Amino acid sequence: PYINSIREHLYRNALFRRLRLPQRFLALIQVELLDLKNLTAPGGSFSLTAYALLRVKRTASNATLTHKARTLDSAYTEPKKIGKISGPHAPASWGSIVRFRFPLPEDVSCDGISNDMDREALFKGPPCVLQLAVYEKKFISDTSLGGADIKLDALANGGQLEEWVPLRDSKDGITWFARVRLTLRFELMCLELGTNITNESLKSSCPSVGLTKIRDLSRMGGAHEDSKGGFNKSVSTPDFVAYLESMVY
Repeated sequence: PYINSIREHLYRNALFRRLRLPQRFLALIQVELLDLKNLTAPGGSFSLTAYALLRVKRTASNATLTHKARTLDSAYTEPKKIGKISGPHAPASWGSIVRFRFPLPEDVSCDGISNDMDREALFKGPPCVLQLAVYEKKFISDTSLGGADIKLDALANGGQLEEWVPLRDSKDGITWFARVRLTLRFELMCLELGTNITNESLKSSCPSVGLTKIRDLSRMGGAHEDSKGGFNKSVSTPDFVAYLESMVY
């Protein structure tokens, strides 16, 4: 359902482009952290102050998500005190909400495959995994309660997915469970109005930061970035050969 929803709105965006209309759909994933329980505690979960780190990623991404090492596309919830509430119909005791928005790519087919092979190799497919890491807030050092990777395959447009997710910790295994509710929907946005909307105008008005950096590095030819953000060229092979020839003759 998730991939089909993405394809459906890619097709709609393709129709908008063909008709030269400024409307575009973008995807929105809403994550509600409803509850947190320690199922191994004899008397149930005790009160604690917890927060979460979240990130929507692709399957092939192996970037870590910790309170000491975060990626730029991760989100952070404010620490919140979670009380001890029992009973089958107990209300949600956490109640933190995070929303992820990401635009649907322009130069792709309805299946999401890009005509640019370099882009396809770097960014293959939409983000399809929710990465979650939960911590207990303490005065000196925060304690990890565990983490989980939640697949978004069963999430459909306009639907909700709610489940108790086991949080796996590297030391204690699985002791904590987080109750998570996921919602997927698509928002219709309007690009900046102009007389002529083309792919080139879209690229100039909304450039990709990653692709721009890759093109700059490729044009420099054997370049590397220094700490000040500039470029330093490395010694090229012909210059090195000329230096050896001057030593011989």
